[in-house]
Amino acid sequence: MFKQLITVAASLILLPWQAPLCAVPDAEDKAAAGAVTAIGALGSQDQRLEAQLQRHRALADAGGWPEVPDGPTIRPDAEDPRLATLTRRLLVSGDISDADMPVATSEYNETLQNAVRRFQARHGLEADALVGRATLRALNVTVQQRIDQIRVNLERVRWHLDAEINDLILVNIPAYRAHVIRDGEIIWTTNVIVGDPENKTPVFHSVLKNVVFNPTWTVPHSIASEELLPKIKQDLSFFRRGNYDLFDRAGNPVDPSSVDWSAIEQRTFPFTLVQQPGPVNQLGQVKFMFPNEYSVCMHDTPAKSLFDKAARALSHGCIRVDEPLGLAEVLLGSEKWSREQVDSQVKSKATRTVVLPEPLPIHVVYWTAEVDDLGVMHFYDDIYEWDATVLERLDKPFQSDHHDQPAASY
Repeated sequence: MFKQLITVAASLILLPWQAPLCAVPDAEDKAAAGAVTAIGALGSQDQRLEAQLQRHRALADAGGWPEVPDGPTIRPDAEDPRLATLTRRLLVSGDISDADMPVATSEYNETLQNAVRRFQARHGLEADALVGRATLRALNVTVQQRIDQIRVNLERVRWHLDAEINDLILVNIPAYRAHVIRDGEIIWTTNVIVGDPENKTPVFHSVLKNVVFNPTWTVPHSIASEELLPKIKQDLSFFRRGNYDLFDRAGNPVDPSSVDWSAIEQRTFPFTLVQQPGPVNQLGQVKFMFPNEYSVCMHDTPAKSLFDKAARALSHGCIRVDEPLGLAEVLLGSEKWSREQVDSQVKSKATRTVVLPEPLPIHVVYWTAEVDDLGVMHFYDDIYEWDATVLERLDKPFQSDHHDQPAASY
């Protein structure tokens, strides 16, 4: 059976007219292996997923891939009896080529470490070569489960993306990535932070119209009353440290020291908090505005260290951008803005709204599987647990009176 698996895997990797499950880079590219997660030409994403669906079904017919037994974290250069199984697992999925496959050994060598890094990168994991709990969990997702994941996302791509739109911003929530696309090609990419499972970033389409430098932040009432009120009660220097102003319901300024905070309750919180521009402003140095019913925007953040995390579902629903000034430069390029002008505007500390002469569509999508420009298959955690709903509807018996409706909203 394993010989049959190797035959199938080799055909997926080596035949020149087929895109592999995972392309194995040249040696000089090993350090950056898996770093590219571009989704490629939008019009071909469904075709790429369809091709990968057929390839994974072929693997399933051949018996799938071996399960790597549970155990302690496998560290570089360590000896572990599971390494032979791990090597076979990575060969079947194309993360290591037959030519590079080391002789069966108990030593976790550099070749196998690089293969693990490639696997981790294309599964949204930290590419550290440590085969710990998260990596083992991803390795042991069955081929059939990956087939279902591809089916779910093929449905999402077909229903929620207009292939005729060639210029847009695409934000993929589970991938924690945003792409600027011009003429159907990705010209710029950045990491993002999205909403946590309790404050999900919604799926929607809109049009980005404004770039706001040195923005103020009007704190949502729920955040002010639930999260900030306890901090205010504990220490009134909260306002000075955070550069917050306080207003009553009529919009009149209020001196925080004049308020009997012990009498203020969460459910009847009567104020509005506005954070002024500055280094601690929660929106950072720039925000990007697009009308939507969810009050979601893209923005900078002073909490830069959060981008070091592989899993970045950490916000209240808005989309935080790792390189916001770079995004501003890209969006304002048609207006002849240079990076120096962007930086100068930020340094002025003045709040300024710049209206884009040509508003840019923005699609916020939820794709837990996608295929990049190199034909590499990427899978991401279903952070909001939405896949099951789509799969359930896909597996329902066909109903002719509803065949023209999408399987699910997400």
